Amino acid sequence: MVFSFFKKPDVKMPAPVSVRASKPTGATGAAAPKAQMGSADDDFLEPPDPKDIVLASSGPMPQADDEEWSLELDDTNTRVNGGYGVEIHEESDPYAEIGEHAAVAYANGQNKVVQSTLENAIMDNSDPGALRLWHMLFDFFRVTGDQAAFDALGAEFARTCELSPPSWTVKQSAPPVKKPPTSGLVALQGVLSGNNPALELMRKAIANKEPRRVDFGRLAGIDPDGATALADILSKARRLDLAWGVSQADAQAERLAVRLSSTGQGAGKESDVGSWQLLFELYHFLGREEDFEEKAVDYAVAFELSPPSWEPPKKPPTIPDAATGEKEARAESVERLEGAILRGNMESVQHLLKQGEENRLDFSGVTRVDFVSAGMLVSVLQAAGHVTIVHPNRLVAELFRVMGVDQVAKIELSRN
Repeated sequence: MVFSFFKKPDVKMPAPVSVRASKPTGATGAAAPKAQMGSADDDFLEPPDPKDIVLASSGPMPQADDEEWSLELDDTNTRVNGGYGVEIHEESDPYAEIGEHAAVAYANGQNKVVQSTLENAIMDNSDPGALRLWHMLFDFFRVTGDQAAFDALGAEFARTCELSPPSWTVKQSAPPVKKPPTSGLVALQGVLSGNNPALELMRKAIANKEPRRVDFGRLAGIDPDGATALADILSKARRLDLAWGVSQADAQAERLAVRLSSTGQGAGKESDVGSWQLLFELYHFLGREEDFEEKAVDYAVAFELSPPSWEPPKKPPTIPDAATGEKEARAESVERLEGAILRGNMESVQHLLKQGEENRLDFSGVTRVDFVSAGMLVSVLQAAGHVTIVHPNRLVAELFRVMGVDQVAKIELSRN
């Protein structure tokens, strides 16, 4: 019900009124009573001059019409938070309160409280609003590894809610296969071995005569087989005059040159041949002819072979833009987190975030996030910009709602 307290907008306070009083029997004009205007506290009205008081025959004092003021019970015309209306709402979602209590308890490691809170709330409860609590309990049994309790809950869920229960096995978000983006970036990461999937993608690109830019920025190292395979791929692309280029390869070339400098003073090792070939290919792509010639002499001395020769490109190829390609590759990738995030340790999250870019964080492998960490996460994600959290369990997702993480990041829940 809405209570409206207001007076009609076109009503003004009555103007001062001249009082006409009858002259009492036997009284003179001087003895007539004076009309009183206002009170002693009315500092905005000046007391009237006695000579301005008009005496006349008796008559009624004008009164303000009672209809000028009203108390109306208005259920239809009151504007929300506007006019003179006062609107009272009483909204309370008991399921949200229960979910919040369970999520905070789980964040604090109080598993018994979590289980009892959710079990009491869903007992014989088929209300649609309670479904969130059912699924929170399903996820609780998953992360705690209690499949027997999970199966029993599934049978109870089917009986009470007349719906199919979720399955025990959750389809985790698999690390995506990095498909060549439209700009052709290939970002090498970690230690490159001969069976790295990126190498096969590059071989297919050569077969299709597609442009590529190979990014060495995240490459931690290269084993002998990886060096041989990559050198062969780069050599083929160069000899076919394909639109291929390299990014952030200078540092990798320097590391190879330093490591191979010792072999230039003595007999060369067969295991290093691939690394030498890769170094020469990098010099070709980087246009470092002088460094190439200098290292070619070292190679000839070490292996007692004729030195390789510099082969300038026949024509400058149109190479894909590195910055655009890297941004597209990152937008397609999902960075996966594992285990529990506790005591405000944001190192694992911050390591994966790229400032000002589209970030997708896979939380399907995260078992628990404590209260302090959830609070810290708000600041970290807010600074990062565009972030999507993929498939957190529902206890973690509910904590994120409580702590406002959902206000700085998009959250995608699993359908199971």
